Amino acid sequence: MSALGDAIKTIQGVVQLQFRAERLESSADRIAGDVKALASDLYSVDKRVVRIETMIEMTTGRGSQPPRLEEN
Repeated sequence: MSALGDAIKTIQGVVQLQFRAERLESSADRIAGDVKALASDLYSVDKRVVRIETMIEMTTGRGSQPPRLEEN
């Protein structure tokens, strides 16, 4: 009976591990979706910042001058 009990405990452990792995997989899928949405938002913000920088350069007259490297 001891070998049968050990086999049942082992099978139960495998089933629990499989359940946990499935939960982790669904969590990873959700996190991947969140990261994808954040990347899209970041791209949108980056485009807006470039537009604002362009407007600032155009209003200050620096648009026609090449950028300078500042020495410290």
